[in-house]
Amino acid sequence: MKFLFRSHKSQHGFSLIELLVAMGISMVLLAALASVFTQSITTREKIDREGQKIETARYSLDVLAEDIRLAGYYANFTPSSGATIVNGTTLTDWKYASPCDVSGGNPLQGWNGTTTPVQVPFPIFGYEAHDTGTLTTDVTDCLSNYRTGTDVFVIRRASTTSVTAGGTGYVAGDTYLQVSSCPDGTVDTQPFHAMATTTATDFNMHVLGCTAATPGTNAVVRKLLTRIYFISNCDDCVNDLDYDSTTTGDGVPTLKMVELAIPSGGSTLKVVENLRTIAPGVENMHLEYGIDTTDDGSIDSWVVSNADPRRTASTGTAVTGMRLDASTENQWEDVMAVKLFLVTRDLKPTTGWTDTKSFTMGSKTVAAAGDAYRRRFSSSFIKLVNMAGRRESP
Repeated sequence: MKFLFRSHKSQHGFSLIELLVAMGISMVLLAALASVFTQSITTREKIDREGQKIETARYSLDVLAEDIRLAGYYANFTPSSGATIVNGTTLTDWKYASPCDVSGGNPLQGWNGTTTPVQVPFPIFGYEAHDTGTLTTDVTDCLSNYRTGTDVFVIRRASTTSVTAGGTGYVAGDTYLQVSSCPDGTVDTQPFHAMATTTATDFNMHVLGCTAATPGTNAVVRKLLTRIYFISNCDDCVNDLDYDSTTTGDGVPTLKMVELAIPSGGSTLKVVENLRTIAPGVENMHLEYGIDTTDDGSIDSWVVSNADPRRTASTGTAVTGMRLDASTENQWEDVMAVKLFLVTRDLKPTTGWTDTKSFTMGSKTVAAAGDAYRRRFSSSFIKLVNMAGRRESP
């Protein structure tokens, strides 16, 4: 009789030491993976914030460049010194007008087609705040939560979109420019109408025809624009979104634009309630201006402005013809190009980070902030197409 015996291999579990070793190895691996994961998140957040700063700067430069290029666009009116405008004698007199002047029923801000010579406001001028930090009330009177120590500049031009007085898109009481094609006295006695009127038929200048019998149809009108660009201390300046009582609103420095207009049916200039945010996170702005002193449209020198752009000496005496600084005779009508410098920053601080970087914005230097926000510097060269183009020889 055979007996079959089964062979059983010895079976047993992990010993306590083996288990502890395995757990220790697992913990090391998990810690390494957690570190890699955390570093990946931190790197990704840093890349996202850097991309946001780049996009903020790019968008801001694009918006500002578009308006600066169009500065001095007045349809087919060519306001250049020495130009024959009316009856072979009338020249253009460039004028400074406070961009925030709401007194005296002054909706036209330097425009006057009935005088000899006719008057046209400067298409661009700026207020330099990196030296004194205190700007003239000519501009600060209509700026909300202005960020001290940053430049402000003003653009004046006509809209690129034309409308018919009294027709679709025309708003009675708004300020418009109508340019005559017949300013020789036979039909129209002045080169342009710049006016705010509730009576559309007041815009009665003509296109080609230019005879009493056949004066031609009425010229189109274009809205006159006065835009002020500045840095505000906040994007949302009403709600304390950062829960910080030491800052106004959300505490995010922001590039903004305020546009001046006449209220419908009104007679005096005011700031329309359409204060516009261009880009949150723009903390600083500086401009330098390229001057043409030889009347050929080319740039002969670069200069900066003052806290009051009319200053002629250290006393800050205001004059009709503005200068860009205390030592030059150059006027704002000679500005052919602009160098624009921006500093953008993160919307949120970075834990453990201290900003020790200073920025050179042309001839100005911005000291390191010493806070927890990362920043980025950007710049652009922008030509005033209308101003330079009128002087360039073909």
